[in-house]
Amino acid sequence: MKTLSRKLKEIIDNQILNGSFSTDQSLLNGRMGLSLFFFHCSRLLHNRFYEDFAGELLEDICLHLPFDLAVDFADGFCGIGWAVEYMRRQGFVEGDTNEILKEIDGKVMERDLRCTADTSFEHGLEGIVSYVRARLDSPRRESNELPFDTDYLEDLKNACQRTGVDWQSEDYIPEKVWKRVVDWWRQEAAIAEVYNWKRGIPLLETYQNT
Repeated sequence: MKTLSRKLKEIIDNQILNGSFSTDQSLLNGRMGLSLFFFHCSRLLHNRFYEDFAGELLEDICLHLPFDLAVDFADGFCGIGWAVEYMRRQGFVEGDTNEILKEIDGKVMERDLRCTADTSFEHGLEGIVSYVRARLDSPRRESNELPFDTDYLEDLKNACQRTGVDWQSEDYIPEKVWKRVVDWWRQEAAIAEVYNWKRGIPLLETYQNT
């Protein structure tokens, strides 16, 4: 059996003790990212405790989600909602994501896209497209039960056409977006030179490939 690296074990132990105390609920910087870290720990290391810890984090995030968040992917609704869809796709969670994400869909539609100029993944159009694509591709009971209204989708298509974002590209399928998220965490961890969960997920991938 493979043994954990010292750094990865230190990250896991530290985040169990301290990670849940953060007040940041976001995907790229906060507790939603931490929840994903422990879901992946559970699967890779076959540890049910990590799965329970991740599930408790996720439940607490959903119950106490502040609805004055930004819409963006890095720190706001799009990243949190995308993570829920990713978890469902990976089999980490079960259930109808439409029920969980209905309010987030409404908040995302409040963002006026008609004059948006920011196309970035973290705070702009690419992050919104990543979430919208995940929602549109998610299984639902009724094929015509879309999470976004037609006016919003038309505004999104027009914004993408105006800014050169190909919203139908495979770059926005969950597996490609996940790789982008992991790369972002890897870069952030290298800059900060800290061993938190942002460094932990790339280390998990290294562990898996050894």
